[in-house]
Amino acid sequence: MKNTGWVRLWRGQFDSWVSKKPFCDGYAWCYLYATANHKAGTVNFRNEYIKIERGQFLTSKLQLQKRFSWTYRHVENFLKALQNDEMITYRTVNRYTIINIVNYERFQSKPDGIVEQSEEQIDNRVITERKQGNTNKNVKNEKNDKKRKVFDFIYLTEIEHNKLLKDYGLEVTDTYLHKLDDYIGVIGEDVAKKKYKSHYHVIKSWYRKDKK
Repeated sequence: MKNTGWVRLWRGQFDSWVSKKPFCDGYAWCYLYATANHKAGTVNFRNEYIKIERGQFLTSKLQLQKRFSWTYRHVENFLKALQNDEMITYRTVNRYTIINIVNYERFQSKPDGIVEQSEEQIDNRVITERKQGNTNKNVKNEKNDKKRKVFDFIYLTEIEHNKLLKDYGLEVTDTYLHKLDDYIGVIGEDVAKKKYKSHYHVIKSWYRKDKK
């Protein structure tokens, strides 16, 4: 039987314990096309506003090195191999890399029979599913809600994470989580612990500044 067809790939799985590191090349490829933006937009990178098209996303080789738990040379060779095989194109400028997934529609187009949903509907469904998955847990108030590791250097309570998803949506929340995670990776966790008491409030503060 030929392996064809379409399946959904949840972005959050790449931050779950099931995504053991280091990634294999195939899983790293899945990460790339799952991370690409599903619609055009603008990304704020250190006060530089960069236009990103559908099927593209902004990252860096150092970020991918950390995400995959690879060597820097492995990341470079991997990207070159994908580009040589016409699976991606990419360009690196000013310490960031823009990756473009060739034939993005093949991986993320809407399959037949699937009803299109708005971003708000999708975000609300994600939040509802997460809440339903925790119905068997004891109810906690915000003070007692323990912080959990969301990214390599970011810790949020479940309530804080759900508030970000509700207020900003899934895509914007992921963008700011990646941004803060990269920054902490640069300055170091020890410095970040002294500088930031709450990663939740840092993200809210950055978002307000960007909106202004």
